[in-house]
Amino acid sequence: MRQLTENPAQSARYWGPALITAGLAWLLFLFLGETPISRASGLALVILGVTAAMRQMGFIASIAGGLTLALCPIFWSQTGGSAAKPATIVLAIGIALGAILITAMLSRRSDLAIGLGIAVFLAIFWSQIGTPQSLRLTGFVTAWLMYLLVDMLLTNPRPGAKPPQAPQPRHTIGLLFLFVIGIMNDPLITLFAPAILLSLFLSYARLSGWYWLAVWTAIGIGLILLGIAYLLPQPPLVSLWRWREAVRWIELGRLLMNQFDIFGIILAVVGLARLSRWYPPLGTVTMIAYGAYAFFGLVYLGSFREILLLPLIIIQVIWMTYAVNTFGQWLNKTMKSETALWTHIASAVYLLVPAILLWNIL
Repeated sequence: MRQLTENPAQSARYWGPALITAGLAWLLFLFLGETPISRASGLALVILGVTAAMRQMGFIASIAGGLTLALCPIFWSQTGGSAAKPATIVLAIGIALGAILITAMLSRRSDLAIGLGIAVFLAIFWSQIGTPQSLRLTGFVTAWLMYLLVDMLLTNPRPGAKPPQAPQPRHTIGLLFLFVIGIMNDPLITLFAPAILLSLFLSYARLSGWYWLAVWTAIGIGLILLGIAYLLPQPPLVSLWRWREAVRWIELGRLLMNQFDIFGIILAVVGLARLSRWYPPLGTVTMIAYGAYAFFGLVYLGSFREILLLPLIIIQVIWMTYAVNTFGQWLNKTMKSETALWTHIASAVYLLVPAILLWNIL
């Protein structure tokens, strides 16, 4: 597994697959999906974040994983349509991040920087867009939350493999920033709270009392907004006891099967098993995040169910890609190859998945 370094050339190689994949996806959304350029750009940013999260699983494998997500039925269903306002969302996020960086450099106070960044984002978002619960902003936040979680926890392998590393400020600040923005847009992002809390506890981060206060305040607000949005409407959008109905499990299983067939399920199970062995914190955190959204899928009764469950698909693609990476490394070791030839071959075979998905679209 490769780690991101401060060397510009290595950073370019690290981000190269994500940029390539996002560019290809953008072209597919724009021309094949006949999607307005602003919406296609917003969707491509999601692919950029997820592919970057998988970069340490291999150059080719991360590209294949990113394209697999882009072309799966749930994600592809967001293409087409009339012009929307994701460009404004992207602009708001960019300005907010700029405010965070400048404030952090001038004041050296990360808490003040985060607060100002969130305030700037909300001011732009609600003044220009006016309505929260943007599905594309939810997708953007989910993708980059997963990037930060994967990038942070892949530095902590199983005991004895190599010394763990403490997360960098970009991880902790980024998690809080995206989490709060996600909650303000759609409180459903609160479902990430158990995974985020566990990731911070399992990491070697030294966090201030103000940081923990901000995290728990965001979770409290998120739970209140979650209840207002999904429990108070008449009829309610969530029925907490519906998870006991067999038909709900069958529907959820069918939804997952319709994305990558049984082979995708098998790859995901293998990937989770190997991830839990070699990187226990990351395996546990992704499993908890997956479980939270799976439970929501079992009890949710409203519309846009498939799109709201996009985090399930994102996590599954990450597991699938790690399974391919693990299989390639096993082949390389078995064949006693001094190069990464068999790893590249396994990753190249993985490209068949997005190729088949593209064929189905055509």
